[in-house]
Formats: sequence, C-alpha cells, structure tokens
Amino acid sequence: MNVFKPIPFFSGAMSQSLLASWKSKKDRSHSFLKDSEWKLIQTGKGVSLLASLHTQKNAKGILILLHGWEGSIGSSYIVRTGEFFYRQGYSIYRLNLRDHGDTHHLNEGLFNGSLLEETYEGVLKLASLNSSKLPVYLAGFSLGGNFVIRIAQKHSLSKRTEQIPLLKHSFAVSPALDPMAATIKMDKHSLLRKYFLKSWIRSLKKKESLFPYLYRFGGLSEFKTVMDLTKEMVLKHSEFKTVEEYFLTYTLQKDFFKKIKTPITILTSEDDPVIPVRDFNEIPSNPYVETIVESRGGHCGFIEDTSRNAFYWKIMKLKMR
Repeated sequence: MNVFKPIPFFSGAMSQSLLASWKSKKDRSHSFLKDSEWKLIQTGKGVSLLASLHTQKNAKGILILLHGWEGSIGSSYIVRTGEFFYRQGYSIYRLNLRDHGDTHHLNEGLFNGSLLEETYEGVLKLASLNSSKLPVYLAGFSLGGNFVIRIAQKHSLSKRTEQIPLLKHSFAVSPALDPMAATIKMDKHSLLRKYFLKSWIRSLKKKESLFPYLYRFGGLSEFKTVMDLTKEMVLKHSEFKTVEEYFLTYTLQKDFFKKIKTPITILTSEDDPVIPVRDFNEIPSNPYVETIVESRGGHCGFIEDTSRNAFYWKIMKLKMR
C-alpha cells in the first residue's frame, strides 16, 4: 500500500522520524493542554503510574495515548495527536509508562519492556473512569505500539470483568514486533544509538539518585551501544537470566496475532530506521487485525505537511467514526 504522501523535501526516513519527535513551542501551547487533570493510577503490586486527563463535555469518545521508549506524555507525536483528536471532539487521556515523564520517584523498580500487567491495568483503570459510557480508543507509538498490541491480545483473552470497558478500536504506529532485532538495528544508526543511549543513561542516573540504597550503576558512560547496556541491566537488575529471555517477553510472533479478537490497526513503513519491516509481512490473516505497510514514513513519522499533520490521523479518524 502506498497512500501516504510525505512532505516535500522531507520524505527521507530520518527526516520523517525527526519531524515526528521534534518539540516546538507550539507543542507546549496546544489548547487541550490548558484544561487538564493529573491522575495517579494505582495498579497491582503497589505500582503507580501518572496520567493526564483532558475531558470535554459531550465528547464523542475517549482516546488513550501511550508513548514510546524514553518518550513521555509530552512527546511531540503524543501532544499533536492529542490536540488533533481533542479538536475532533474526543476526550484525551495520556499515560506515562513507568520511569517516563519525570515519574522515576513513583516506583522503586526499574522500567523494562516486559511490564505488560501494570500497563494493561493502567489503561483499564483509565477506561473505567468513563462514566458516560463513551467508546474507548487506544493508540500507541513505537514501544507504546508494542504495548497496545499486547494489550489488545490480553483484552481478548480476559474474562469480561477484566476487559477494558467499551474498547472499540486500537492503533499501533511503528510498533516493535521483534525488540531484539529493533535494538540491533538501532545500534547500527549512530544518531539513534547516541540519542537513546544518552537518554537512557540520564534516566538511570535519575533513578540511582532517587534510590541510592537500591542502585549503584557506575560506569554507565563506558557503554557504547544500547544492546550492551541492555545486557548489563538484564543480568544485574532483573529476574531474567539472559537478554534473549528478556526480549522474548515482548516479542510478538506469528501465533500471537491469531489470539487477538478486538479490532486493531497496525501501521509501519518499509524505511523505518529502527523497526525491521519483514515481521509485518508475516503477520497471519485475522479479521480483527489490519496491517498497513507504507513505503515511506520513517519511525512514527508519516508527516504530510509543514504543520506536521500526520497521515495516521486520517486512518484513526476513519475508524473512530
């Protein structure tokens, strides 16, 4: 499928990816940000997650947004998507993953990609605030997209009382299906490797300063790749015995998609500098799962014009009618 038409002169994979994440002054002044409510979500095992709620009267529905790794509810692609659909008449709920968006102090444990239970429960509790019985939509980007796909499957396999109430459609933009392959690919790109490594090290140092009695990382600057630091964290600060075992906890293999029984749309691009496209071509047929593979778009990009309107908004809008 080749429907997306990128902004002229910025059609390259990195241009699209950088445009998606670049924070402008406008990102901090969107109208929906002015009328918000902080919500501390208490999940199982004493985990706390922070969300920001932007409700409006006579809303058409509720859109819950999940950011990517080392992003936050303030990431540009999150606030721009929130603003677009707020103007379309939807209430917007943005959820920070553990240790993202200056929430490191809320939990002693470190974030990792396997933490589905707390993320699912966070989304479930946000959806349960829906006293008006509005349709609920869920959208995630990059690692957030991976979480959304896993949430869709867990929702499908759960008892009705444990399902996300009134979930109508989910969207996963540039999700990592094979996180180990994505990490290897990321490390091959010097700009992305340096950016994510620097961001992660900063996050770990913040965690160490908050919980010095738990963490003494030391020598973080010695790690030159995301994979090497991942191995260090997995072996010394997790319950997993190998990095392969860890990555498998959120690797989405073929059989995984067969168990999804709630509508979901997955969007990726062939030129994504982080996510290998081959896995998307192997997703088995499922009437509930729509997979869209564009030739261009970068990672979470799909930017169409100088206002940074995103192609995936059109896809979402059609499904949310």
